Amino acid sequence: MTDNIEGSVGCGISGILTSQIGYDKGLPKRAIVRSSDADFIQSGCFVVLDDNGDCVMRAPVQEWGEKWGSFWWVADFSALDQPGDYTLKIIDGDRTILTSDPVVIAKEILWSSCFETIAFEFLDKKAELAPAKGPKIGWLDSSGGQLQEFSSHCVTLDSIEDIIEVLGNRLNTEELSHLHRHIINGCSYLAFLQDKARDEFGLGDGSVVHDFDSSKQYHAIIGNVAKAAMIFARSARIILENHPSISAEYLERAIKAFTWASSRKYTPVINEEEHIFYAPVHGAPHGATPPDNQLMTRDLLMLLRASVELFKSGRQEYEEQVFDFANMVMERQVPQSAAEGPFYGHFYTYSDFSMFGGSKFTEKANIHCGAWSKDGRIYNKGGHYPHYLVPFLEMLRLWPSHNEAVRWKQTLYDFAYGYLLPACKKSPFYILPAGYYCGQGLTYFGSWYHAHNNIYAFAAILALEFANIFDDSQFVDIAVGNLQWIAGLNCGQADNCAYVPISMIKGIGHRYYSDKGWNGEIKGAICNGFSASPQFTICPITMAEDKPMYLDNEAYIAHSLPYLAALARLSCHRQESNAVK
Repeated sequence: MTDNIEGSVGCGISGILTSQIGYDKGLPKRAIVRSSDADFIQSGCFVVLDDNGDCVMRAPVQEWGEKWGSFWWVADFSALDQPGDYTLKIIDGDRTILTSDPVVIAKEILWSSCFETIAFEFLDKKAELAPAKGPKIGWLDSSGGQLQEFSSHCVTLDSIEDIIEVLGNRLNTEELSHLHRHIINGCSYLAFLQDKARDEFGLGDGSVVHDFDSSKQYHAIIGNVAKAAMIFARSARIILENHPSISAEYLERAIKAFTWASSRKYTPVINEEEHIFYAPVHGAPHGATPPDNQLMTRDLLMLLRASVELFKSGRQEYEEQVFDFANMVMERQVPQSAAEGPFYGHFYTYSDFSMFGGSKFTEKANIHCGAWSKDGRIYNKGGHYPHYLVPFLEMLRLWPSHNEAVRWKQTLYDFAYGYLLPACKKSPFYILPAGYYCGQGLTYFGSWYHAHNNIYAFAAILALEFANIFDDSQFVDIAVGNLQWIAGLNCGQADNCAYVPISMIKGIGHRYYSDKGWNGEIKGAICNGFSASPQFTICPITMAEDKPMYLDNEAYIAHSLPYLAALARLSCHRQESNAVK
């Protein structure tokens, strides 16, 4: 089910948008006013009232401008850092024109509100609901279907392991043991898909299929096999001390997956159907088909991550693979001299564009299920990770004195300052765009098959890493903006003649989304999010259509754990002693 957030409201619409969970002490705090009327606020200010009704802060409202067919103003109350319950009022002249929902300031409120619910209650319930016709391991993907995708499980496992590594000894013994059980449950399902690919479909030892359902067309997608190599290697390392025999099995599976993927690195999809590309999603010329001899940059990055994880698991023979894949990725970075509009430092999708008539296009944040019909999503399956440069950060930690280390850091710098920072600042919420489309510019909500809240969590993770490595608090603003978007500081839904903010985390926050029409409501589930088109349809990529018109409410598992992993980093970002300086 998808809610049209514009609805059928015929009057002028305005509203004050605030986090529905709360604001962390010591971090940026913003409320945003949205209106259909450019003159809604003439000479406004905002006041903050405590729970006694006393004014504790008064400051001007800053006009931001027009975006997505609405007008925006920002009330920044970051200077208020006293924990407590508050209310914001927007004052125009001598009139109160808007009053906020309750506003809470507390220490690590985002993390404390979400951790136990998502990491344990949500995942336990998802495991309990694993489809009966499947192997009854892993997790149910969404509350309305019977899917168990390889890629969603990989993303979930990766995020669990982020939480373990970032938090370290902040997790108690029972919490760590519970998370290890989740890792084994998720990896057991991935191992099932790996064995199925070999034993039932003859795809070779190390490959994986996308889902358990034997009624569907099976296909081996190189991005998924690269993910298998990465996640089995990482899981082996994480559980080694407590589960050595299982760890050894996972490492063997990782090596087989890497061997399969790296030996077939010029065959993106192996299946019996014609390759399905959906050129408009990628920003490719109309009617274009995918090249048979090149991988997307996101797949090279995943093979790079796999190489790094295999090295960290004690297999030093993969060191040269790390450097080789890193060079392949760096060669695709957009130079400042060839900027797309004002943006550079992001990455071309391929190296050779001759088959596209020389028309170059850059990689988009998320392409998973980015298709024109429900039946054809092969090439894009599993394309979750947006510009995910984490392996370069790992390389700087592992080889700080390498003769290429300066180049690795420059790669990160160019992406951080040439693309991520300026692109995110092109919206009042600082959220990551979908990508830059030639002839259109940055788009945010168009081209989705369903919206993709997980890209905001991954953007926050990168931003917090950049805040550390470049010692720049601007990236904390970006991280908080992307995370608060999911927590309720977002464009809001129309309710009568007002825009109201809404948490996209089921059961958490003052006001949260409805998933009526799906089977079951699971606390901690994060829905797909805002989109320009109704859920499971797609609209062309144009600036005119790029608006958050719909709230797509499918509770897909690939959103919740990345969000929690980003919150773990947010909770610890000032204490990260291993940050590269």
